[in-house]
Amino acid sequence: MLKELFYISNIFSIFRIILLFPLCYLLVTDNEGNRVLIIAILIGMYVTDLLDGFLARKLNQVTELGKIIDPLADKISVVTLVLILLLQSKIPLWFVLIVVLRDVLILLFGLILKGRKKITLMSNYPGKIAVFSIGVVILISTLNLSALKNFQFYLMLLSTALIFYSSFLYFKRFNQTIGEKNGTRDLH
Repeated sequence: MLKELFYISNIFSIFRIILLFPLCYLLVTDNEGNRVLIIAILIGMYVTDLLDGFLARKLNQVTELGKIIDPLADKISVVTLVLILLLQSKIPLWFVLIVVLRDVLILLFGLILKGRKKITLMSNYPGKIAVFSIGVVILISTLNLSALKNFQFYLMLLSTALIFYSSFLYFKRFNQTIGEKNGTRDLH
């Protein structure tokens, strides 16, 4: 397991968490001169998120550790960033509650599945699109440009729809997986 920690895909996931520290500092100091650096770090975090899964599959380094670290890095990053933006009044409470509740429920149901079936569900494609849209909301919110306020609002509505849709699909897969017994579904 220690060897898996040093797989390039897992290093990218850990690096994403590390990037969160300077990003949070830059966001909290809220200096307009930091915008370029904030955008660069956000894009860097997104690229590492894309690369970790791609490299894990390409290099045949898909591990149980990676299945945990990658989504955990996503959840820590997203929740931390939306909370900071909420405290700065750059995004509304309703959106933060939806994003955080989604992540908490997926984490909780993931732990239940891991405990009962020793299985970790991979994220679904609509879930990846939802996380991308949340990332774009975060990016636009950090820019804090009045010209983008309407776009930001409609993007939050789109993100909310994607969150509900991807969550529905995730919980449907959860129910199917939890109902299986030794490779067959328990119909009782």
